[in-house]
Amino acid sequence: MRLILYVVRRLLILIPTLLGVTIITFVLSHAPGPNLAVAVYCTPRLGACNINNPLLKPIVDQFHLRDPLPVQYVYYLAGLLQGDWGFTTSAVRGGIPVTQAITIFFPQTIELAITATALATLIGIPTGTISALRKDKLSDHGTRIFALVGYSIPFFWLGLLFQILAISLFPEWEITGGYSLTAVDPATQSWAFIYLNDSPVPVLFSQPTHFFILDAAIHGSWSVFFDALKHLILPTITLTIGVLGVILRMVRSGMVDSMNQDYVKTAWSKGLPDWVVTRIHIRRNALLPAVTVIGLLFAGLLGGVVLVEDVFAWKGIGYWATQAVLQFDPGGVMGTTLIFAVFLVLINLIADVMYAYLDPRISL
Repeated sequence: MRLILYVVRRLLILIPTLLGVTIITFVLSHAPGPNLAVAVYCTPRLGACNINNPLLKPIVDQFHLRDPLPVQYVYYLAGLLQGDWGFTTSAVRGGIPVTQAITIFFPQTIELAITATALATLIGIPTGTISALRKDKLSDHGTRIFALVGYSIPFFWLGLLFQILAISLFPEWEITGGYSLTAVDPATQSWAFIYLNDSPVPVLFSQPTHFFILDAAIHGSWSVFFDALKHLILPTITLTIGVLGVILRMVRSGMVDSMNQDYVKTAWSKGLPDWVVTRIHIRRNALLPAVTVIGLLFAGLLGGVVLVEDVFAWKGIGYWATQAVLQFDPGGVMGTTLIFAVFLVLINLIADVMYAYLDPRISL
């Protein structure tokens, strides 16, 4: 019952948090004025690019650009509550609703974030454990240096470095875009693409799960599956190195702290085997804070992937966010910011609940 009440309280806290995000994003994206807001819809044939152009009147009326900013925000918030998140011109040529753009781009980002977090966890927990057990030995110092360097290097710089190395060592390796144009043919892999706004250029949107690699396996398209995996390698390694450094330090510090506890010394004094003491008495308690950190790192990767996706032309929500900023697309900026915020606070909530569930000593 206490856990349920805790979840309810945290969910209620999410409301002002997300409301604050929408206010800040809306004000910043609309600060340049209404004339710039209609600029993304202008073409030379339309003439003057301002809100006084009668040809742009439908756009001005739709987004209430003649109203004061607080009134515009109220209309925007009402649209959000009704499922209308606005319109984006930077996601696909011709523009699409923000909600549709999220369904297209977000699965690619989740696929990348899950892969990087899983790889970092699988490497970080055993490596951090070994580092703690060999405290102040050469291997421990090497692990700590790697962890420090790993989370100190900016994601985008590391991605550019890997890209240069890959092109130099493997010039025939196509490393950007998420898939090779020679390996994936929209005519034969129709499950992987959709066509929008009567455009002849297809958009990657695989069925049925929208996760490209998983869908390739479901459809038995193994050449596409391995091609997608090959494109996943460098962005995954780029994100993994930074996340791995944090997990290594958390696991190691938790292990070292647990090893100095009285209950561990008692277990050793009873003559229990080292593996029993390490796995049951030390690592189990040391991993409790790591659970929260891994959850937050997973959510934090959504911020890190913005530049990484742009470096590797990985068509995820981070790539879309970059395009929205460069093309001054208010709908795209607000949509990507809001989905980042929603995902971050939900993952934060899940991590806190898991921590409280795993450790009854934590007060709810």
